[in-house]
Parts: sequence; structure tokens; C-alpha cells
Amino acid sequence: MEKSLISFTCFIGIDVSKLTIDVTLLNPGEAVKKYKHFTNTASGMQLLNSWLRKIDGFKYPLGIFCMEHTGIYTRTLLDFLIGKKTNVWIESSLQIKKSLGLNRGKNDQIDSLRIAEYSYRFIDKAILAVNNSPELTMLKDILTSRDRLKKSLRSIQVAIKELTRIDAKQGKTLEVLNLQALRGLKNSIQQIEKQMHEEIKKNNQFTEYYNLTTSIPGVGSILAIKLLVYTKAFTRFNNVRQLACYCGMAPFEYRSGTSVRGKVGVSKFANMDLKSTLHLASISAIQHNPELKKYYLRKVEEGKSKMSVINAVRNKLLARVVAVINRKTPYVQSLAMAS
Repeated sequence: MEKSLISFTCFIGIDVSKLTIDVTLLNPGEAVKKYKHFTNTASGMQLLNSWLRKIDGFKYPLGIFCMEHTGIYTRTLLDFLIGKKTNVWIESSLQIKKSLGLNRGKNDQIDSLRIAEYSYRFIDKAILAVNNSPELTMLKDILTSRDRLKKSLRSIQVAIKELTRIDAKQGKTLEVLNLQALRGLKNSIQQIEKQMHEEIKKNNQFTEYYNLTTSIPGVGSILAIKLLVYTKAFTRFNNVRQLACYCGMAPFEYRSGTSVRGKVGVSKFANMDLKSTLHLASISAIQHNPELKKYYLRKVEEGKSKMSVINAVRNKLLARVVAVINRKTPYVQSLAMAS
């Protein structure tokens, strides 16, 4: 459904927290704003439905529900709203905060009003949300669990390494005491990675996209799965530039008048998890892919900074991912052209 074809009659801002949701309904034709507080549960969604239906003139197809990204805490609400075939807009909290200018005071009710006002003022920028498929949601949850286990494993290993550097005897003792935990974490990570591949095999489209992306030298299984999850099976972005911007790899110019001339650089507003994984993939590609290794060495010899060249390699990997997905044919090394 194209938002440009809809004439919205009400704008609903929702502030979502772990246990509750605060809802403000803004009707441009009325001076009074309606507000209600609900639990963030299935029963709370039913009460929300009853409250909305009692409001004169309210119809789900003619309203737009706007909320901030809050991870899993929006899942119950999003499932309910998508089930009602209504219009949902999930926006960055930073985007909302900066767009409304200076504000004083803050509580959940005020936040829901500000979100409603944002949706009214910037409706032309709305991007209607589409709920993840059950398979994609499961894959995302498994991937999140893997990341938590990896962090726990690294935390223990770093602690042991640091202690060993200062006191070898105590470090060895600590390593022995944590041996069972380390083995358990490594085994759990292996089981989770196995399950991720099982989930991909259950979906023909996921399998096709996974095989296409991993055909590119430098793109491993974890990067392929993260790209699949974060791009919503490659439906979230229209081109390479948008995806690169999301990953924090698209270069932007910083200039104002004649006195401010900053270096061209990337933005910090990015998916840092995906950016980190792409960075590791680019380092591996530079080491093991002769074409990209040659490109890297040539650019460094020309005087380019190493980080800017690495960023260029990351962009090359992304461009190849998008190319194979669009063509629906695997990457062929012999056709690659070094630029």
C-alpha cells in the first residue's frame, strides 16, 4: 500500500516500553488529543482495540501508527497492528528527537504525543513497515543468541589472557576453573550455527540468497545470514548506496562556505554489528582474494589511507552482493574487473 494514496485522518503515536505502551491519538480536525495507557501484552492489545473503536471517526485503514525502534518490545504490538491491516511506521528515536527541535520535560505520555506530532508533520517521509516472516524472525532471534554467546566467550577469554599476562600462575588457575564454561559456550555456538543453517534450508528463497552471497570470495556464512536478516531478505533497500549508508560505509562530504572543509568520511549513524562483520570480511578478502589484495596494495602505494581503502573494499563486497542478488546468478571470479 502506497502511503501517497492514503488520506490519513488520524495519527497515533505510541511510546513502547518493556511492560507498557502509551498511546496518543492526534486528529488534525480536533483540538483535543486522546491518550490512553495499556500493558504491552496480548490482553493490552485487545483493550487498545476496544478503546480505538470507541473513538468517533476512527478506522484502521485511515490511521497511521508511529513508534520508535525498541527491538523485541514492539513485537506484540506490531503483530497486532499488522493483523489489523493498518499502517505502521517504525522510526529511529534519534530522527524523531532531532526533528522536533528543543523540548523540555519528558515522560511516556509526552513522548507518545511527540511521536504522534512527528508522524503528522513528516508524513511524506513515512515508510510503512512490513512484519517479518516467522522464518526470518526465528533466524534473527537465533543470530542474536549467537552474538550474546560470542560476547560471553570473548569476555571470559580476555579476562584470562589479561590475568595471565600479569600473573601466569593465577591465570592458569583461572583458565582451568573456566574450562568447562568455555567448552560449553563453544559447543552452544556450534549448535546455534548449525540451527541457523537448518532454518535457511527450510526456506527456498533464503537458501537461494545464501548460496548467491556466499559464492562471493570474502563473504562468509555469518555475513550472508546477517545481510539476509538485516535487509529483510533483500527487500529493505533499493540500491547499493542505501545499503552502504545503512552499514555506515557510504562516504559523505563535510563542507560549509569557504572556511569549513572537513574530510570526506562515513557517518556514525549505522548498523554497527553489520559494519563490524563487513570489516572483518574485507580484511579476510584483502588477505586471501588476489584481486582485492592487489587493489588494496595499489591504492595504498598511491597514498590512500589504509582505512579508506578498506572501506572501498567493503563497498566492493556490498556491490557484488547486490549484483548477484539482482542477477540471481552466482559470482564468477574470472569476470571480475579490478578498478
